[in-house]
Amino acid sequence: MNASLIPVNSEAEKLVEAARDALTDDMVARLANTVGEAVELLDRVNRSGLDKAVPILAEMVDNGDLARLAQLARLLGSAEDAMTEDMVGRLTGAFGGGLELIDQVNRSGIENALPTISRMVAAGDLDRLTDMARLVASAQDAMTDDMVNRLAGTFGDALNLMDRLMRCGIDRLVGAVEQLEASGALGKLVDALPVLVSHAKNVERVLGCLDATIQEEKNSAPAAGGIGALWSIMRDPETVATLRFFMALGGRLRTACGQA
Repeated sequence: MNASLIPVNSEAEKLVEAARDALTDDMVARLANTVGEAVELLDRVNRSGLDKAVPILAEMVDNGDLARLAQLARLLGSAEDAMTEDMVGRLTGAFGGGLELIDQVNRSGIENALPTISRMVAAGDLDRLTDMARLVASAQDAMTDDMVNRLAGTFGDALNLMDRLMRCGIDRLVGAVEQLEASGALGKLVDALPVLVSHAKNVERVLGCLDATIQEEKNSAPAAGGIGALWSIMRDPETVATLRFFMALGGRLRTACGQA
């Protein structure tokens, strides 16, 4: 058995010597460098605990996940090759804007409004607000510059009127109306208003007569005294008619006041 191994060993020694003679210094350096890198790689693998991932990799190979990851990597590589610098810049800007928007949302406390928004969605209020916003937008599109100017002028006049009413003490008038309402006098006044309106002409006549009489007395001469002057007044039919009128008016007033 030992005799049969002698030729094999001699042939192996000859092969090693031939390979050693064929190797140049450059080939030896590259081979040593390759062996050193391989040893270093094995050391890094041992220290990184990559052996623990071998079962997971085997399972991924069995169920095809590793192949899908490879396809995804190829897809990402193709997308990177197809993207230009302009596309990358826009994508980066969009991603940065999205992150900034998320940061603003977090800092604004909008999560506190989510329950209210949910209730509005459930009740249909959000749809109504959307419809109202569309209506306002349509009105804005339909309005011309002249219409906008007139509307702004009307709004300014309304604010001016409101300011004047506040400065002239309309709050006191509102308080007085509230007191009349509380006492029931306002209701009575409203009920009597049609009668007052229907007798407005009579009131106007009475006031006109009173004013004309006052002016007449201012321009007339002083009255003469004595029984003779009084007797002449009593003999005047106009005096009798006037007294009859005031007596009839007094009687009706007493009847209205419940003193008859």
